[in-house]
Amino acid sequence: MPGIRELRDRVKGVKNIQQITRAMKMVASARLHKAQQQLLEARPYAAKLCDMIRQLAGHAPAECHPLLRVCEQAPEAWVVLASDKGLCGGFNAQPLQRVGRVLAEAPAGKLPEVLVLGRKGVDFFRRTGVKPFREWAGFWQDLNWHHANLVGQEMIEAFAAGRWSKVTLVYNRFKSALVQEAVSEQMLPLPPADTQPLGRYREFEFEPDAAEILAALLPRYVKMSLWHALLESKAAEQAARMQAMDNATDNAGEMIGDLTLKMNRARQAMITREIAEVVGSAEAVMA
Repeated sequence: MPGIRELRDRVKGVKNIQQITRAMKMVASARLHKAQQQLLEARPYAAKLCDMIRQLAGHAPAECHPLLRVCEQAPEAWVVLASDKGLCGGFNAQPLQRVGRVLAEAPAGKLPEVLVLGRKGVDFFRRTGVKPFREWAGFWQDLNWHHANLVGQEMIEAFAAGRWSKVTLVYNRFKSALVQEAVSEQMLPLPPADTQPLGRYREFEFEPDAAEILAALLPRYVKMSLWHALLESKAAEQAARMQAMDNATDNAGEMIGDLTLKMNRARQAMITREIAEVVGSAEAVMA
């Protein structure tokens, strides 16, 4: 059994860790509030733009814009969003493992290409021996529209050049402070629009023409979809980190209680042993 001094040092160390996890929880909570506010402001616009673009693309021929064409011989591309930092529970595990399974199950002659955003994702694929097509890291702390614009433009140019047959985005969607859901969304080519009735707006007339309108809107759709996913992932990361640090703080409290109990028992045993030695010595002297 560890000695009293060793147990006291362990209690002190766990208390220090508990202070750190409690502080990290408070920081994550503050960042979550800001990220959630950004997300709630962007969601309606992203949803409406996505719905409108899909409806427009459904009434336009695939030949009118490169982002509507499909190169069947080309491989697929998977864009995965991960965090730059750890200590956020299983936040990175689900999207990275999902893409890992896709790569493992893909036929040898048509292996998908991977685009990774986030240092943890870059490290994951390096460990598994996969070389991503593109890597971006170190931007989550100062995330802004410039990052979505830069990454989206590279995706648009590569897909328009026929490098990929399909682009799928994998990220964590923020549902609540306690729930984050890993989702996969097809970005390019545009998935078919819903077949539900659209009220009185069922047919579209293009002015000037479909090619010009889609040339202006489709790149914006891709970049906005990516920006929305980045905001979802950022809010989900902070929520996951807040929850992980809360659990760590509680676990540290339980460990402190267990160690304190062991320390008290060890002290009591030492006092009892000393009393027994004193009594035994006194009896020996009297005898």
